[in-house]
Amino acid sequence: MPPRLLRPLRANLLCLAHRPVAAHASVPIPARAPCARHARTPVAIALFLALGTDAGAETLAEVLAAVTAAARAETPEGADVTITCDRGCRTSRAILLDRGDTRYVEVKDGPRALLSPGRLLVAKDGKVSEGPLDARLGDSGVLLCELTIFRADSLALPQISDDGPAGLVVTAAPARPSPYVLLVLTIDRGRHAIAKTQYYRGSIGHLARLRRDAGWVELRGRWRPREVTFEDLDEKATTRLSLSWRAAPEAPAVLFEPAGLERSSALTWP
Repeated sequence: MPPRLLRPLRANLLCLAHRPVAAHASVPIPARAPCARHARTPVAIALFLALGTDAGAETLAEVLAAVTAAARAETPEGADVTITCDRGCRTSRAILLDRGDTRYVEVKDGPRALLSPGRLLVAKDGKVSEGPLDARLGDSGVLLCELTIFRADSLALPQISDDGPAGLVVTAAPARPSPYVLLVLTIDRGRHAIAKTQYYRGSIGHLARLRRDAGWVELRGRWRPREVTFEDLDEKATTRLSLSWRAAPEAPAVLFEPAGLERSSALTWP
């Protein structure tokens, strides 16, 4: 994120990154001024006490660590994916295979990719290369980078912007190269899962895309979405993924390595 865009957020992010998350707090983002300017006001002291005296409260760092742990696939798992685009797309089926925080993606009769935090490799016509940030899932409206398994260190200067019945809302800049300048995540704290992602492109005032996860299913003690919807607000287009999750102990280990993209996966399609 460019420094000129980070300046309005930096003071708030630094102040709130390790603040305890109260069970029912609703805390707006301060519009301006670094926290030091308000540190000794009665309002600031009262807010600090209200948020910090709950013995059972989690810090933001603890919440993000729990989401990271829940997103990982400690043993291989996968999903058969059906893709529908409201404007029509040739790409209709894909397979996801996860191990740890690495995800293998294969489009039926199309390209394959390997996603891990900070890295996107794509294979096409027998060649493997670093994928561009705007590489897509076939010709659908989904960017491959939007399918990367979440890790807390993918966020720069995360802060809490709201906490209510809809979930814990966390605002952050991407910590790694990204087509976006700002991310707003709504976390379902009961499932330790991200239920909604807002993607800001170009400037922190330009909401370009939305992702919504729903239809949750539990797999080996971790929650996975059976329905993922991507809305492109600029193009006014929607892409829906329907996922059927399963344990995948038979997944070849080589598929989670770059070398696995150099030859056919030999996966069978249901």
